[in-house]
Amino acid sequence: MIKKLLFILLFFCAFFQGHSQKELSTDYKYDVSAPYKVRDAEAKYYFAQGNEVVAIKFYKKKIYIQKFNADKPEFISEKEYEKYFPKDRVIEAVKEINNNFYIFYSIYEDKKEQLYSQQIDFAKGEFSGSPKLLITVNEKIVPTYLESGYKFNILPTLDKKSLLVKYRKKPEFKNDKKSFDIIGLYAFDGNLNKVSDKEITMPYTERRMDNLDYKIDNKSNLYMLTKVFHDDSNDDKKSKNDTVANYHIELFTISPDSEKMNITKIENKDKFITRLWMFDSPKGGAFVGGYYNNGKGKDFADNCDGIILYKMKEDGSLTDQYSYQIPLDLINEYSSEKEKKRNNKKEEKGEGAKIKNLKLKDLHMREDGSIVLVGEQDYTVTTTITSFSNGSTSTHTSTSYYFNDIIAAKINPDGKLGWMKKIPKFQRGGAGQGSMSYKFFCNDTDNFFVFLDNVKNIDLPIDKTPAMHSDKYGGYLTAVKINDKTGELKKGSIMNLREIEDFELYQFSTKRLTKTSDTTFVLEAYKKKKEDVMLKVTLK
Repeated sequence: MIKKLLFILLFFCAFFQGHSQKELSTDYKYDVSAPYKVRDAEAKYYFAQGNEVVAIKFYKKKIYIQKFNADKPEFISEKEYEKYFPKDRVIEAVKEINNNFYIFYSIYEDKKEQLYSQQIDFAKGEFSGSPKLLITVNEKIVPTYLESGYKFNILPTLDKKSLLVKYRKKPEFKNDKKSFDIIGLYAFDGNLNKVSDKEITMPYTERRMDNLDYKIDNKSNLYMLTKVFHDDSNDDKKSKNDTVANYHIELFTISPDSEKMNITKIENKDKFITRLWMFDSPKGGAFVGGYYNNGKGKDFADNCDGIILYKMKEDGSLTDQYSYQIPLDLINEYSSEKEKKRNNKKEEKGEGAKIKNLKLKDLHMREDGSIVLVGEQDYTVTTTITSFSNGSTSTHTSTSYYFNDIIAAKINPDGKLGWMKKIPKFQRGGAGQGSMSYKFFCNDTDNFFVFLDNVKNIDLPIDKTPAMHSDKYGGYLTAVKINDKTGELKKGSIMNLREIEDFELYQFSTKRLTKTSDTTFVLEAYKKKKEDVMLKVTLK
């Protein structure tokens, strides 16, 4: 009997030790506001100015504008609007322009597409003035993949002093071998007064073009980045043995006082570009950045060998090109033995080990001209199961969403690689992004990556794979800090979502994290009992 009791005691001691709370990092602290009434919403946007935060929430025909004190934190006020916008309005974006905040929405009526803006008075937490008509298009326009379903793409400049609005007209022909895209590009100043408006017919058919990115600089110059195929195959390479890409990159530049389009050809040759984006430079001009692979191996189009970067002048000409291969040692970090063997074998065969499904998410340029690029493994897996019962057949299709490892790299002002780091994580869910992915912040000395993680990963050895964090199942809010100068990496737990004072947090989303200063950010979450709370996190 004594032996039996001793065995039970030892069992429970081991159980509680294995499930004990992970000690929170002393590098961070958090404060929680008093609860306030929850507002269900289909979309939520958060903006900070000084020591205050405004939340804009859309629910059916209602709009809520809430104000918060970010220092305490605490709820200040709320303004509710009902049936303020037309019934069939589509919210296109909520953006900050020239220290003012606007809701952009579109309506389709009388066979016209119209884009409006509605200013928000940040100080008062309410609408200011009446809606302003910005654009009228007398033909139907269509969403594209780049805009994630929105008809109008709202693109502020880096300094947020002006704005580019882009749209695509409905193609004249369904056959993309005959159809030429017509793209509308409207530039606006800081007061949303129109600076220029152009509708440009693309010089190649839809079949031969893949539009990658659009931007406007601080002088209202318009830029379009596109992949141009050399034939109608619309394929990166026609044969698995091809060593040269079946396309090149072109940059279209249009000044506000000219109808002429300047075209710069970007040679990629033996580098197969997976994706490119344009980023403004604080010193003028821009950078074109993304990922490439060598075209070797299976499923090469979804895999990455390294980073590619181009410097761009205001006239669209390119001055420098840099490429940085991701080293095998970094790829093998936090990987299984099976993955390591496969990667090593690819290196031996000359194919090169690759990072799968890496997408560039953030590019930040510092005042000294150095650049921090951040990519994340972001992909979906769709599974269809067919079952047979009583002579009938049924199928069930499900999609899993994955947000895994982060690859962060710093490029020094002279173009040399400063550091490259891998941040391991394994996030899976079944309903879009949810609580997954990460939020990037930085200050003068450090780069911060904030995300929900499994507590088992805090002290993860470099030769082990990360444990999975499942969306909607709690998790530890985790911060990874990378010293900007040395690349030193430090990881710590900020909070356990299941133990915030005397309650749990729900409906967490990295999209709701809002930077309020160089050392603080806030986030809003649901605590049940029809109440929300605002949390302030301080990075010590």
